[in-house]
Amino acid sequence: MPHTSRKKRPSTQTPQKRLQVVDDDGWTHVTSSNNVRRTLRGTQSQLQSHEQTSIEEIDGQEPTFTPAEAPGRLTLEGLQAQYREHRERWKDSETWTRLQARLVERIVDASYQMRDIKMDSGRTEQGNASDTRHLHVDKVVCVGLGSPSGFLRGGWVDRRSVSMYQLAALESVSSQISQAIPIYAQDPVFNTLDTALFSSLGITVISHPAAFSLITPQTLLFCPGAEKKHLEQLLTFNPSMVFGGPLEDTNSETIQNFADKMSSIRLMPFEVSEHAFWRTRLYYRDNDGDHEHDDDESKES
Repeated sequence: MPHTSRKKRPSTQTPQKRLQVVDDDGWTHVTSSNNVRRTLRGTQSQLQSHEQTSIEEIDGQEPTFTPAEAPGRLTLEGLQAQYREHRERWKDSETWTRLQARLVERIVDASYQMRDIKMDSGRTEQGNASDTRHLHVDKVVCVGLGSPSGFLRGGWVDRRSVSMYQLAALESVSSQISQAIPIYAQDPVFNTLDTALFSSLGITVISHPAAFSLITPQTLLFCPGAEKKHLEQLLTFNPSMVFGGPLEDTNSETIQNFADKMSSIRLMPFEVSEHAFWRTRLYYRDNDGDHEHDDDESKES
């Protein structure tokens, strides 16, 4: 006779945590164990909303950031190969072509470009592309780039590709200003592979809060992912140039006052990964006092 009254033994399995990651095509992968389903992300505003939700303070406390976890089989050589691909796409884009032209036209004064120096021996020595004295920039400080190699646990959006493209922009803009300008980068999520990659590119990784002591009125501040509360702190040091934003309409008097005294160039949409430079501008201090704001019709509104 069957034992119909026997109670089922309670399951001892621990529910697996579900994780969401977004790939380069805009798909969100929702995974638990080996099962993955794909859901298409909607609009750009939804993506931004998800990222902002992920980095909000929890229970009124600052979130604790730790180095991002890179895939176990990823090597420095593999990471460098990935970065070269991203850099090539950035360099071949209309976004960089337009920005580079604006940098030369609006910021790098031809009268201050280094001329060929005729040597007594008849050799010609090429100078740097530009003279940083005109730009009043003696260093670049990058804050909050994110990890190019790893992603954070607990449902964080996978921003590795975004970090790669922003790193390519950091390298390109810095080189356009001067070939020898020192570059510093700070983010608590940088891991060992990230540090090795930056080192191979001549970028020095620093720990919090070293960046705040490095920013001066002669600094290019590169911070495309900075939050409002961090911008309010960073901009008090009055950097000469800022890559990030937008700084307008932030409901912050500190940020607005800084934006009002700067000229700016708005990047046109980067079609390969539009959210990598969403409404990003390059702000700079115009020596003649006329504040110009480049809003080409081909750019997004």
